[in-house]
Amino acid sequence: MNTSHLDGVSYHMVHIDNIESIFSKRAILSKEVLQKENMRVISIALDSVQSLRDRIYIWSEIEKRYRALHGYVPFYFAKLTPMLYVQYANNRQHEIVFLELSNRILKEPGVIFTDGNAANQQLSKFGDQKVYIIPATSSRKLERRYSYGCAYGTNGNCSSIFADPRLLTRLNWEIIYNGEFKGDAEKKRIKHAEVLIPDNVPLRRLQGISTMSHWQAERVNSLARKFGLEGLIPKAVCRPDLYF
Repeated sequence: MNTSHLDGVSYHMVHIDNIESIFSKRAILSKEVLQKENMRVISIALDSVQSLRDRIYIWSEIEKRYRALHGYVPFYFAKLTPMLYVQYANNRQHEIVFLELSNRILKEPGVIFTDGNAANQQLSKFGDQKVYIIPATSSRKLERRYSYGCAYGTNGNCSSIFADPRLLTRLNWEIIYNGEFKGDAEKKRIKHAEVLIPDNVPLRRLQGISTMSHWQAERVNSLARKFGLEGLIPKAVCRPDLYF
């Protein structure tokens, strides 16, 4: 298996005001877990996208059940994603903190990935139609089953979901790493290829923490000291290259 992409890192974006709750739990929690624990956080996601993700379920071979997409913590392979560009356009990207994770987590059971935004499954924008997806592996094709029989959405390409790191070769890495996406819906979809980790990511797994400015990095590091995490997690650093 080509390990070049496993040697890289993926990025989870979070509003800086959520860092305190993340540090208090010593983990990044999925939206589903946050809701079960009645934790309120600042969301940087578009409501229209979250509505689609609410209706996507993915088969877990380990648990022998369908898991809600919101039961996974999402990371992006790409830097400078369309999602970050929305924050930039709204003059809010300075509020974003990047939490970085080794792609080698893809070798662990239950961790899956996509070749584009997981929300792109040709679901109707409005309504309650759901889709149930069995991820592809090297020995099994991807399967989708829609409630009401067929896809009601009129959007273009679907994003595939994979449960086998040997299929990383199926992703369009040129667009993910280098592609210009503005004005191109398909490139936007591809640029949002995701790593999806079930339920939570313990902070000890982080490879890096990055902010847009030095004072934001110090704010994060101060919170790390407050929660006894100094030396246990990476020190936050200023990384202007991660921002527009």
